[in-house]
Amino acid sequence: DIFSRIIVATRLDFGIALSAVLLSFAIGAAFGALAGFYGGWADRIVGRCADTIMAFPLFVLAMGIVAALGNTVANIVLATAIINLPFYIRVARTEVSIRRDALHVFPNVLPPMMVQISLNMGWAILNAAGLSFIGMGVRPPEAEWGIMVAEGATYIISGEWWVALFPGAVLMLAVFTFNLLGDGLRDMMDPRMRT
Repeated sequence: DIFSRIIVATRLDFGIALSAVLLSFAIGAAFGALAGFYGGWADRIVGRCADTIMAFPLFVLAMGIVAALGNTVANIVLATAIINLPFYIRVARTEVSIRRDALHVFPNVLPPMMVQISLNMGWAILNAAGLSFIGMGVRPPEAEWGIMVAEGATYIISGEWWVALFPGAVLMLAVFTFNLLGDGLRDMMDPRMRT
């Protein structure tokens, strides 16, 4: 049944995305905070590493990492975490360098990081589904949104369009929801919006 497979796929995709986002948040926030607080060589080294990751098209970089390490769930999480690292590094570095002299630095950095987490959840879900769609992610018979869309695409010609439509619509809705959540959090935390 397609709907039970979509529910099982939801658990897998959310698990991959949440694990990847938490991993990239923890590592990126730590390195970004160190770079912002100490400056100098630490800032240059961390900044160059983030720039190196951003120099590649991120999805292509994720494909390369998964192709090199193998397409297991752990490697998909790792690849997704690596391509999301620069976002957390840059946000943490900027916020910490601005608030370096504040009494409690990290609590002041958390609000913009929460916005970044919610936005990255949508991107991480899309990345995991995209890798599976092109055959480099989770493999069948595992239920995953990207696999379900790829399998359903072969049935469109025979008139069974819903096999690809429903998992694709759920994927779109999940990404859209996390993007709206990120926009809402950003607006809520922006002091100019609080009038």
